[in-house]
Formats: sequence, structure tokens, C-alpha cells
Amino acid sequence: MHMRRTCGNTLDNLRGDCYQILIQDCVPLLKKYVQEGRTFDYVINDLTAIPISTAPEEDSTWEFLRLILDLSIRVLHPEGKYFTQGNSVNLKEALSLYEEQLGRLSCPVDFCKEVVCVPSYLEQWVFYTAWKK
Repeated sequence: MHMRRTCGNTLDNLRGDCYQILIQDCVPLLKKYVQEGRTFDYVINDLTAIPISTAPEEDSTWEFLRLILDLSIRVLHPEGKYFTQGNSVNLKEALSLYEEQLGRLSCPVDFCKEVVCVPSYLEQWVFYTAWKK
């Protein structure tokens, strides 16, 4: 309803023959899928930008982010990919902390990142792809 000028009718059908777009709290759903042993070719997560603070009060934010990352990687098919946004290319410490979280998951992952100009942000933004080693 609110994104017609950007997406047209793309989001009118949230389910197709080989895809489903879920717009809901991902933690309970991912936990369920892990328990059921379900796997997916792709998980696209549109979390807000990664935290920029290393202050102790932000520890819970990193724990929450790591929980979502871990569950998302666990439901990937062995050749599957996880996609998410990072943050501004200028926030090198925050990006480094995010990459550190990728090394703390329950299964080892590899990742790559791409810097893209996001016109609505008026800056260069980092996007990540991660997969199981």
C-alpha cells in the first residue's frame, strides 16, 4: 500500500510457486524452521542498519542480531545464501564489529560484501552475503 511508487505491484503476491515473502517477527519462525529441519535457498533479512555503538548497553542489540544471524544461517540449504544490509561504508568500526559477529555463529560462515550507492541515503552502503563453509 505504501510502496506503490517504488515497487509497483511486486508485493501484491507474497507467495508464488517457488517463493514466499514473510513479513513478521522472524525469531519464532526461524526457531520453528530449525526444529523442523527446514532449509531454504535464500534468506533475505531487512533488519535495520547494524549497531554503531560498542557501549555495554548495546550488548543486547548485538546478541539479538547474532541470534537472528545464527538462526538464518542454520536454516540455509548447504548451498544457500543469506543477504542483509550493513551500514554506511564510512562506519568502519561498526562494519568490523558486524563481521566479528559472523565469526561467532554456531556454524562457520564465509561472507562477501558489496558497496552500493543508495540514493535515498545519499551515501555508499555496505550489503553482505553470507553462506555456510
